[in-house]
This record gives sequence, C-alpha cells and structure tokens, in this order.
Amino acid sequence: MRNKILLLGKKFLKQELVSGSIYIFIGSIFANVFNLFFNLFMSRNLTVEGYGIFTSAISLVVLIATPVGSITPTVVSFAGSRFAKEDYGSVKALFLKITKPLFIIGIVILLFFVVFARNIGIFFHITDQSIIIIAGIIAAMAYIGVVNSGLLQARLAFKFISFSNLASAFSKLLIGVILVILGLSVKGAMISVFISGVIPLILSFIYLRFVFLSKPHNSNKLRFKNLLSYGLPSSLATLGMASLISTDILLVKHFFDPLQAGIYAGLSLVGKVIFFFTAPIGSVMFPLIIKKHAKNESYNNIFKIAIFMVLVPSVLISVFYFLYPDISISFFIKNETYLSVSALLGLFGIFITTYSLISLFVYYFLSIKKIKVFVPVILGAISQILLIIIYHDRLFTIVVISLFVSLAVLATLVFYYLKIYREYKKINKETILIGKPGEIGY
Repeated sequence: MRNKILLLGKKFLKQELVSGSIYIFIGSIFANVFNLFFNLFMSRNLTVEGYGIFTSAISLVVLIATPVGSITPTVVSFAGSRFAKEDYGSVKALFLKITKPLFIIGIVILLFFVVFARNIGIFFHITDQSIIIIAGIIAAMAYIGVVNSGLLQARLAFKFISFSNLASAFSKLLIGVILVILGLSVKGAMISVFISGVIPLILSFIYLRFVFLSKPHNSNKLRFKNLLSYGLPSSLATLGMASLISTDILLVKHFFDPLQAGIYAGLSLVGKVIFFFTAPIGSVMFPLIIKKHAKNESYNNIFKIAIFMVLVPSVLISVFYFLYPDISISFFIKNETYLSVSALLGLFGIFITTYSLISLFVYYFLSIKKIKVFVPVILGAISQILLIIIYHDRLFTIVVISLFVSLAVLATLVFYYLKIYREYKKINKETILIGKPGEIGY
C-alpha cells in the first residue's frame, strides 16, 4: 500500500503541470513573501489615505497595461510551436513584428499620462501629479516588455521566470523601504514598482539573447490578420479579467472618501492573498495545454489537476477568513482602522476564489483556441462597473456586486466547459464506432 502511494506521488510530481508549477510556485512563494512584506510595509508606513492613493495608482496601471498583457496568449501560442522546432528566426520575426507597434503605443500612453496628469489626479483625488506620471511610465514599460514575457512562457522557462520574479519582488521591497524611510512616501513606493519592472525586462533580454542574435525569417508570413484573429478576442478576455479585480478599487477611490478608499484597499490586499498563492498554476497550465493541443494529445487531465490545485487552498483560506477575520486582517495589517471591514473579509475571499477559477477557465479556453470566451467575461466586467456606478452606498454593496458578477461569469464558463466536453465525447464515440481515428486531444 505504501509503495503504491509513493508510486502515485512520484507519478503526480512528474506531471509537467505539477513540476512546472513547483518551480513557479516556489519562486512565487518567495516573491509573494517579498511582495507581501512590501504591501505590509506600505500599509503600515503610509497613511490610510496614502495607501489608498498607492493602490489606486497601481490598479490604474494594471487596467491600462492589461490590453497589452493579453497579447501574451498570442505570443505563447505562435512562439511555442516554433521553439519546439528550434525555429528561432521565426521567433525573432514575431518579436520584431509585434514589438515595434507596441513601443509606439507605449510612448503614446506615456504622453497621455503626462498631458492629462491633472485631470486624472482630479478624478482619483490624487494631488501629486508626479505619481500619475510615474504610473504612466510603468504602464508604457509594460507595453515594451510584454513580448519577452510571452516568449519566456513559450520557451517553458519556468526556472528562469521564477528567478526573475524573485529578483523583481526583492528589489521592489528593498528600494521601496529605503525610499519611504527617506520621506518619499507614495512617490517612493511608485518608483520602487517601476525599478522592479525594469530588472526582469533586462534579465529577459539576456536569457533570450540566442533569439535576438539569430537571423529573422521573412516576417511577411506573420500577418497581422492572423495575429488579430486570435489576439483581439484574447485581449478582450484578459482585459475583462483585469477589470473584474481592478475597477472596484478605482471606483471606490472615486465615489468614497479617502479614508474609506484606503480601508477597502487594505481589505483587497488581504483578500488577494488567495490569488497570490494560486495565480502561478494558470501561467504554467497555459503553455502546456497549448503544446499538447497542437500535437492532438490529451490535455484534460492537466486542467483537472489545475482546478484541484487552485480550489483546495482557495477554499481553505476563505473558510479561515470567515472564521477568523480579525486575526487575518491583524496578521497582515497592524492598523485597527482596517478592522472596521473585517465582516466583509469572508465574502471577499469567496470573490477572489471565484475570480481565481475564472482566470483558470479563461486561460484554458484560450489555450485550445475557444476565443469566444471573451464574451461572458467582458459582459461581466461591464456589469460590475455599471452596478457599482449605480449602487455604491457602502463597501458591503461593492463586495456583494463583485461577488455576484463573478459567480455569474464562472457559472457561464462552467456551462461552456461542460458543453465542449459533451461534444468531444460524442465525436470520439462516433469515430470509434465507425473505426476511424478520433480527436483524442481532449
């Protein structure tokens, strides 16, 4: 019996999803520890209002940078098969084809932040315009470096990604602490976020130098029409996901007073611990399923394992949040002001758990080119925004709206998955009956 358990354990660990997740997870654990220390330091050393400004600025960056982040699935999908064939010339052609227009877009975004810094500051009640400009620089940098990130995932460079994330998080903590102690406050925190983004970008160029040193193939074969047919829907899906977890903070910052906005930012910080633990699983699952789907190999077990690995810790943490909300908040944030929303922590935990599953389902559908998944996600994001704009009497209402919308989106995605699953079973059953090879990929 013991030998069977050990054998099953070894077989489980040899799964590509599990082994890849272990590298990413270990790196993410340490990186998230540094990120957690960074946020804890900021929540304790900035004023509640200042912490609200910081999280709002970061949420704005996330929302602006998300459309380009959604190009990652496109890059992984196109570059993954070419890396497998060691066709580095085509990979370089892909890099050049996408990076040039993204660089221009990044510059335009930066100029937008500079020109409209005052207007953006008025909307979000941020008086220091330099914070807005730094946010613009960070957003512009995201557009410049996104292709490198996709190439690393396509290369299945999980060890390097783990190291890079760790270096980024450590530098953010170290520089952030120093700058805030020196009196730069929110501006110092923003500068540390910028520097922590530059470091992995430089490291990625060093790691991928064998691609950049190769001779590019004819990039005319990489038509934008082909890229857009997959990239645009995947961009909308990823934008919708980012909106679900970001616009609540931005709208709270707009509709509520600075103190309440800061308190909500603290609630969000503690709640998102769930996502910090589970996010690496989806990033590992995505390129693995792309590879197996391209080879028409079975990949459904990878998705099932991923669901299990996300669901178990998420549920356990959410239950703890329900049972011990005060202890949970006090553990992360040593400020009794945040305890005023402790009753909302359990509900917020369910919201983040639901969001984590949505993220997993979306990346699963994108990996098998079911690009229509963007429809329910975008509709959910729009619904959340409209509902919060109409109903924002208290923070409880904000959390309930986010939870209700996310549950509706998840239910739609589960229904879509079951529909696809039944279709594949029917196709395979028919092909077996007539003696022809079926689509075994599922």
